[in-house]
Parts: sequence; C-alpha cells; structure tokens
Amino acid sequence: IIVYGGTECPDRFAGVVSINIKGRDPVRVGSFLGDQSVCSRPGFHCAPLAHRAIGTQERGTVRFSFNYFNTKDEIDEVLSLLKNL
Repeated sequence: IIVYGGTECPDRFAGVVSINIKGRDPVRVGSFLGDQSVCSRPGFHCAPLAHRAIGTQERGTVRFSFNYFNTKDEIDEVLSLLKNL
C-alpha cells in the first residue's frame, strides 16, 4: 500500500489520506470498500495538478476523509479490509 503525503509536522495533518495498492485499480478498490460499507472516493478528486505532482495522474488514488467522529475500531476495520486486498 502506498500512502501519499509527507511525514513532517504530523500535528498539522488533516484527516484526509490518499492511497494506492500496487496492482489494483483505485476505482475497483473504492467499489470493494463501498460493498463493505466503507466510504471512500476513488479517482482524481478535482485535483489533476496535485495528481501530476505525486505521480498518480494515470489512475488517481483512493481517498479517505476521517474526522472527529470516526472511531479507532472503524479505522482498524478499514486497515484490515485493505490488508486483505
């Protein structure tokens, strides 16, 4: 799994995380997650220049938007689903 974003200043991170899984199409990953009742957004997210900058302009990414109301169990469930892919 490729996680996009830096590691500097973690106290300034937002709850938005973009990933790709090597060998997997982001749209199919997003569809699989949706079938498991996990909300994500695959694609280019109206940000083609950002995707060009991170090298994902061909396929996009899968984006998650976590917030204050998400629980650790919900995040662990997403990680487990991704690991099983």
